[in-house]
Amino acid sequence: MKRIKGVDVSSYQGVIDWSEVAMAGIEFAILKVIRKDLQPDKQFEDNFDGCLDAGVGVQGVYNYSYATTVTKAVSDAQRVIEVLAGRKVMVWLDVEDKCQEGLGSKLIDIIHAYAGIIRGAGLEFGVYTGQYFYNTYIKPYGNIDYPLWIARYG
Repeated sequence: MKRIKGVDVSSYQGVIDWSEVAMAGIEFAILKVIRKDLQPDKQFEDNFDGCLDAGVGVQGVYNYSYATTVTKAVSDAQRVIEVLAGRKVMVWLDVEDKCQEGLGSKLIDIIHAYAGIIRGAGLEFGVYTGQYFYNTYIKPYGNIDYPLWIARYG
């Protein structure tokens, strides 16, 4: 099985030399698209353009979610679509924040609502989370039949 290497990045990584990243064998990136205040990640546009210029594929974008209501999830998804401005990439909803831990089945409703907006815009959708968060706060409350990106550390 061929393994491909990718990275997920945000403004926390600072200014990235994407040519150097490509030379290191990284084939794709997933970029943070918006911040908590719903403004674009400070490096989003530079990272997107840098990937394209260096031949690093942009597999998708991620939105670290603080949504605790369906209404908030819908408005966040709409904002992601605005920031993407027609770019066709997969959108990953990152659910792992402490504010979402006690939501129970409401978190499943949030995920479905967000997915509906993203898919309705013709984009692919997936859920990003950690193994513990998935097993504890998502899996017991309902089926989410979307691609899953489970974080592994180390």
